[in-house]
Amino acid sequence: MLVFVVNLAGCSNSISKDLESQKWEFTAQQVDSPASTVRFNSKHVTFVKNDNSKTYGYKLKKKKDGSTQFIMGDKSGVSHRAPTKNFEIKKSNKSYKLKPTNKLAKHYYGEAKLVPIGKDETD
Repeated sequence: MLVFVVNLAGCSNSISKDLESQKWEFTAQQVDSPASTVRFNSKHVTFVKNDNSKTYGYKLKKKKDGSTQFIMGDKSGVSHRAPTKNFEIKKSNKSYKLKPTNKLAKHYYGEAKLVPIGKDETD
């Protein structure tokens, strides 16, 4: 657990707190179906669409260039052994833009966006 807290130092920590503080609408370039509702806690992200839900482990990692990586793995968490979907996450007004940085993320999602639910968003 201590390693996880260290990974969330600085800017990543504020992103983490923001993500955990509310529900989000998730839309993605490669996903034709309607948007999913997304909830975050300190270790997991849950996507809900209609009566179906899918939970993944995630972590935020600050890179040397100052950007923040959003890394999503299987339900048990994120490890270097399991396939992950990696994005660069950037705040844009009150939403977040997710730019895929590996093949899995590009294939399954492409460019993606998290928009707070119930708030007026002009982007």
